[in-house]
Amino acid sequence: MTDHPDELALAEELLVAEGCVVRAATAPEAARVGPRRAGLVVEVRLRGARRGARKAAVHRVERLAARRSLALWVRESTLCTPPRERRTPYHVRLAPPTQGSAAARRVLRLARHLTGAHDQRAVSLPGPPDRAAAVAELTASRFGDRLFDASSEEVHGPPDPPTQPGDAPRILDPTTASGLLSLCLSVAALCAGALVCLTLGGALQRLDTPWRWTALLPGLALGDALGWFLAERHLSRPRRFALGTAMAAMFLFLGYQLMLALPVAGGDVLWATSLTVLGVAGAALAGAGVWWALVPSWLSRNAHWFVPVVAAPLFFVVPWFGRLLYTLYLTVGFGVPVEAVPVTTYSMTYAALKPIGLAAGFALVFVAAAGWARHTYWGRVPGDGIPGFVLPVVAALYIVTTLLVGLITAAAATDDAAAAVKEGRNPPGYYGLHGTLMCAKPLSKDIAVYNGPLVTDRPVLTFGSTGERIWLWGFQKAKGGKSEKGDWAAMSVRLEDVVLTAPPKSDETRCA
Repeated sequence: MTDHPDELALAEELLVAEGCVVRAATAPEAARVGPRRAGLVVEVRLRGARRGARKAAVHRVERLAARRSLALWVRESTLCTPPRERRTPYHVRLAPPTQGSAAARRVLRLARHLTGAHDQRAVSLPGPPDRAAAVAELTASRFGDRLFDASSEEVHGPPDPPTQPGDAPRILDPTTASGLLSLCLSVAALCAGALVCLTLGGALQRLDTPWRWTALLPGLALGDALGWFLAERHLSRPRRFALGTAMAAMFLFLGYQLMLALPVAGGDVLWATSLTVLGVAGAALAGAGVWWALVPSWLSRNAHWFVPVVAAPLFFVVPWFGRLLYTLYLTVGFGVPVEAVPVTTYSMTYAALKPIGLAAGFALVFVAAAGWARHTYWGRVPGDGIPGFVLPVVAALYIVTTLLVGLITAAAATDDAAAAVKEGRNPPGYYGLHGTLMCAKPLSKDIAVYNGPLVTDRPVLTFGSTGERIWLWGFQKAKGGKSEKGDWAAMSVRLEDVVLTAPPKSDETRCA
């Protein structure tokens, strides 16, 4: 940049305010700068992928120079990765009790875990595991006036590396050709094992024979293989087998539920399995994007107060939204007031959870996209956070999507229920609300019917009653009563004026 004291001071102040580390160039570094120029070494610290990091750092510095009209430009840039020193933590725990019965000793050990008597002291040593060095440092240390007593305490940590080089754990180094190939083959083997477990779970549901349970034997074998791929030589054989079996059981259950949800077999099963695999992969990518979007960010730093503030109104908003959906289903669809039907707060909450969950998943897709853009430095602006307009856009998208999904699903449920009633069938349930077709018979000739006349020749739909009146929905003929023309409408009568009976089995579309 231009060699001027004021320009240098302003540039250093602005770069430091952006979170950069600035120092003057040394004599060897400034030898090639040229006359009337000054060299600055600027360290821009970024969090994200290696690919694109150098361009993002150059873009940040040059954007700052253009915005503040600084006579500054980037002459040379290089990616520097800070060294990561290996550290081995060791924790001090109380030695296992030796006196008392076995049950008393187990109770004492459980009490130590619950009360926090364990793990009140720890030491982190640089380098690979070395238990002797950890014990020596703890014995010689007087930090916090806590002395290490080898008679009543013991050191817990990773085991020391084996003396024979061939016994060391296999570490895949992706920077080498063989390590990258081994890593790719391991990931491919894990994916293949997951697909086989999905297929076995589908076979357990589809096959109708006692021999289907033999599919669990390959599942156990795959569980052992998955555990070997996941934690080879890092966990003991029983723990490795338990980890792999748990993963295999999860995919078996997923395949079973997938086949249970499908009405037919054949090509649709293969298509649904492929969609499931793609869905799992997409969920993994979305989860990584959401993590990169929120950690670290303003939300992660202020989650201790922001999350309770956002969650507090949900106790009132969710039941209100559920009541809105019930109003659309009952009042708009069938002309029945919500207050006249036995609907609990839990049913309203249950009705609202589905559109809220779908909208949340839809909004998280955009958050994940922003996280991937942040991780790969795409569309970055100066600063380490996501652009400020993303949060209000996602919030507005979430609210609009929730309303649209809720209203559309409620309207679709109303149409399905009305179509079932017109065909003489009981309508499907709607989040705990079940309508029933009944035949209404008046107890006297002159009864008060709201929006009458009362339909008696065919079944009417009722959702129950919470008071002295009951609301019915049925087909009312046009005036004159001779033609089949008319309209479906709601009517209300007092419970003491009518008798409701089930329609006859012989013809459920007519009443006696």
